[in-house]
Amino acid sequence: MAKKVNPPEVRIPEELSTRLVNGEINLGQFLGLSRSAQYAIAQLADNLLASGQYQRSKQIFQGLVAADPFDSVFRCHLAATHQRLNEREEALAAYTEALKFNMVNVDALAGRGEVYLSLGKPAEAVRDLAQAVSLDPKGTKASTVRARAILLTLKSVAQRQ
Repeated sequence: MAKKVNPPEVRIPEELSTRLVNGEINLGQFLGLSRSAQYAIAQLADNLLASGQYQRSKQIFQGLVAADPFDSVFRCHLAATHQRLNEREEALAAYTEALKFNMVNVDALAGRGEVYLSLGKPAEAVRDLAQAVSLDPKGTKASTVRARAILLTLKSVAQRQ
């Protein structure tokens, strides 16, 4: 008969628990991951996304969102991963959540606009795409360059009809 093994006792400093409960630190920090470590992990996941390893990227971004549910960037990148996987409803929800935490996240606005367009919701798409372009009028981000191109294409199609 196997001997029963008791799990090790874990002692969590009260100050750390209090900081987590009060929202002073996120779960990732509570578990020992600094903000810079979390962003380094996000860069790894972003590299996976760029190389087409969508499922691996998605798993990492899901973990980062769990570690810091209030980070707009992590949610936006998770949304982009859903979008690449053609999980449009999940992408839409994640972009919307990203915008709740940073309503001027141009990547989230542009991405959500693209998803709205793919869902056949042109009015919502134009609203988000135009807002992304207005927030980055010089087109310093790839997402706003795409948003501007989509808006110009939509305008051209509308003029021909």
